[in-house]
Amino acid sequence: METLHNQLLAAIDKDDLKTATQILATGIDLNVPCAELDGAPALFFAILKGNYTIVQLLLEHGADPNYRADEPVASLYTAKPLDLARQARMLMDWEKYHVIVKLLEQFGATYEDGQVDSTDLVEKSKTDCPRL
Repeated sequence: METLHNQLLAAIDKDDLKTATQILATGIDLNVPCAELDGAPALFFAILKGNYTIVQLLLEHGADPNYRADEPVASLYTAKPLDLARQARMLMDWEKYHVIVKLLEQFGATYEDGQVDSTDLVEKSKTDCPRL
């Protein structure tokens, strides 16, 4: 029989918001490593899929935005969700992943290296250094 975690991963893979919502309503623990993801929780998979709505849903149901994986799970995976979204933004699709980066920050996520998002620095420099 398929576990709830497997069903959730399948729903994330299919961008099936209805099924994901039903599974989350069961109170499933979202902060456990999934064997199917080499030890990362479902939030990592949702970030890679780039589905803002499902990432938000997972966060609203208790997914830890600062979950620290024991080790990187794949070449793109990092130890923390925000670093993963930042890498996906840079390597795959800025528009799609930038909103996920901002969402994770709103839920209190921090970067592995402690730095602020570079786009925030660009905006700050525009304010601090007006054009001559």
